[in-house]
Amino acid sequence: MLIKNVVLSVFLVFSLGACMEPTYDSGKLKVIEVTDHDFKINGESAVTVIVGHANVAEYSFSLRKSDLKKGTLLQSVSDSNPNVRADGTFFSEYYVQSKDHDTRASIEIVEIDPVEKIARIAVGAKLVNLKNEDYKELEITVLELTGQNLEHLLNEVKM
Repeated sequence: MLIKNVVLSVFLVFSLGACMEPTYDSGKLKVIEVTDHDFKINGESAVTVIVGHANVAEYSFSLRKSDLKKGTLLQSVSDSNPNVRADGTFFSEYYVQSKDHDTRASIEIVEIDPVEKIARIAVGAKLVNLKNEDYKELEITVLELTGQNLEHLLNEVKM
């Protein structure tokens, strides 16, 4: 009887453990924060989307609020488009777009749906650390915004 109880207990513990979801996926890039702050790009109100892994901010992408429409694609090569900003921080090192280096940034508004309470954006960047000319690159990645981040984004957008 004791063996049966031990086996049953072990089975129960493993079964319950399999049902529990992890609190975060440290390997998956996700939206950390959408700013609610009042700032401008080229004289127009702007918004910043901060992304990273395991709740650690790595990249930030800023664009004008007027560009937050489904289908908008903003690209900058060697800091050529003043309406899209991207930068990054990795282990206290700062990475930026640069007119003098092979850098780029891209933001596409894939979807904004306030009824379904979801937004999708595609972001990508190649940034440089100007102190040591080291590069960091983020391949184009589609991110979902929901919950508080979506609320902050929609607070910024006049639909």
